[in-house]
Amino acid sequence: MSTWPLPPRLEPDDDLKAADLLLGKADALLKRHRVPEPQPPAPEEVVSLDDEDIPVLTEVVAPEDLPAELSSPRPPQPKRSASELAEQLISLDTEVSRAVEAWFHAELPQIVARELDRIGTSIREQALAHLRATLLPELSAHISRHLEKNTDVLPPDQS
Repeated sequence: MSTWPLPPRLEPDDDLKAADLLLGKADALLKRHRVPEPQPPAPEEVVSLDDEDIPVLTEVVAPEDLPAELSSPRPPQPKRSASELAEQLISLDTEVSRAVEAWFHAELPQIVARELDRIGTSIREQALAHLRATLLPELSAHISRHLEKNTDVLPPDQS
């Protein structure tokens, strides 16, 4: 009996499971980087201004002495409502989902093909090694037995 191990069984849904896992990770990443809506401070939270850790401005700096990125006036940022921000986040989430799906559609077949080629090569190499280790000695023994039988039956040379 051969001690050759059986190959692992592959389920047909392995690719779908891997895709679901990757999409779950992408969703988790998006959730981590979502901007939460600001919560109003609780009424019991009081900030004390008596702390000595508060920095105090002791020097006046003229605007022309500031670096360019600090001295140029910034355009006022329009205030966004929570619903506008939510719409932008939903739009961004949709774009990211589409980009991930497009990437999977374009790249996954190539990745799968490469892996299948690699697995096929590995199976071929293992099968040849197993054939050489088990079948060739068995065939050689069979041929030797067959030749020994035929040499016993043949008459000696009459030269």
